[in-house]
Amino acid sequence: MTSEKKINKARLIFSIAYFVLSIILFLIFRKHIFYFVVPSDSWNIPRFIWCISSVLLGFSCVAFRFRRHDKTPLPEYITHYPLQLLAMATLVFAVLHIFDATSGYLFYYLSFSICFTMGYMVDKYWGFVESLIKKVGK
Repeated sequence: MTSEKKINKARLIFSIAYFVLSIILFLIFRKHIFYFVVPSDSWNIPRFIWCISSVLLGFSCVAFRFRRHDKTPLPEYITHYPLQLLAMATLVFAVLHIFDATSGYLFYYLSFSICFTMGYMVDKYWGFVESLIKKVGK
């Protein structure tokens, strides 16, 4: 019989915290996030919060998946990952917000799927980008 490893409580707490933070951000800005006509200002905080919320949700899923690992999540879960997730959300927001084709509701579908996936693949992301560049370059 195989015995399962015990749940690392710190990892579980962090996964729940990232999930709750994602939901709280969405709930606070829910009245301002969804609109069709883009305001004239170039820096759109509610849509940026949407991207942050999506990437945090993806990361909470991967953090929950690794809840049985013995290694402590500190300090990476409070220093390294938040900065990396913020950079990913900023990149997606900036790229999608520039183009007129994604300025309407298409922004929400694309940004959520890309941000969630990037948050979930946070450790594999740069390796994925490098392999994609190699494939395109051939």
